[in-house]
Amino acid sequence: MTMHQGTRHFLAQIARTYQLPRLAAVIDEADSLVWEKDVTLCVTNILKAIEAGGDVRANLREAKNVYKTPIFGVNPREGKFLIEADPDPQAAVAAMADHAFCFKLSPYHVINTFLALLVAQVTRQDPAALVRQGEAHLEAFIAHSLATNPNWNRATLTSERPLLIIPIGAAGCGKSTFYRELGNVVNISCDNIRYLLFKAYGPCFAPWESTLAWWVVNRLTDLYLSCGYSVFYNGVNTDPEYRSPITMEHPHPLYAGMPYRFKLVYFEPPVQLTEAELAELKQLNLWTTPLEQIDRGPLSANVRRILELIATNTARTRERTREIREGRAQQDPFDVLYEVPPAIVKLFVEQSFARPTGPSVVVVPRRELPDAAERAAFYRQYAAQVLA
Repeated sequence: MTMHQGTRHFLAQIARTYQLPRLAAVIDEADSLVWEKDVTLCVTNILKAIEAGGDVRANLREAKNVYKTPIFGVNPREGKFLIEADPDPQAAVAAMADHAFCFKLSPYHVINTFLALLVAQVTRQDPAALVRQGEAHLEAFIAHSLATNPNWNRATLTSERPLLIIPIGAAGCGKSTFYRELGNVVNISCDNIRYLLFKAYGPCFAPWESTLAWWVVNRLTDLYLSCGYSVFYNGVNTDPEYRSPITMEHPHPLYAGMPYRFKLVYFEPPVQLTEAELAELKQLNLWTTPLEQIDRGPLSANVRRILELIATNTARTRERTREIREGRAQQDPFDVLYEVPPAIVKLFVEQSFARPTGPSVVVVPRRELPDAAERAAFYRQYAAQVLA
């Protein structure tokens, strides 16, 4: 992606208005990483919809993210979009003053906040109201945890050196079981927040929805860390590039300045693959060929095992989602369950083989432990390592 002068104009205005030299520096070079990131591309394509003239809202239907997905789609195949107003980038620059938490983080988070404000304008969402809904959810979660989880203790609920805990692992790796063994750690889950805010839309997992859901997650994370709470940054987090705005695993001035103390918790994948087996897995396209139609005969044993795990996970989640939809079960507001396409689960599994390294990493080995007490004890020892 080449530098778009309209995007650079508004980002430079933000840098000048709010005295952000790090932001000014990263947007100053035409070949900077900033111009390759999805957040910047989304900003650019929204601004281009304005620059194109004519019917701006019609233009916004064509605005896409880096994956060529319509930013404002709800169901683009059926012609459903959430486009309620024209964006006003100048007003979004002014509104940055109300979200100054991002200024102390990194240039990436500043750009992401600007994008969130543009998206909120188009979809007629109130960012402050979204955050308030998220806060109410977390306060209810904290009260619930204090009442039901013996690992929680009101007397030690906050500390002077809170910790941001980032789990890394695909579906079924043990994140939920591990989390239950952490005490006094707030679960800020994008799945929970997305469902809370946007269940009226499915949720639809469209770029606009993901932008706002993750922006609220980031705002809540900063808010609760600032109040002394440790936080479980609850997403799959398998992609090192995706994590880098917080972890700086791929160091760059775009990500510089993050003030958080954090630990990465890496959950080993269900099987170990050789490079050849991983390449074999990546060649399977579950978007074009349904999982049940994949010919598993020629595949290696390990790849067949992963496909079986994906199939089992998909079937279990689909059945549970159907029970909730039909009223035979209730959605747990603190552990929301979605049906995730097998292709997405496969992508997360592939990414989960990129094992992080360094002093901030705690590795949780893969263990099959049917006994609940034994399983809890196993994860408890790693929870203690993280909190030490």
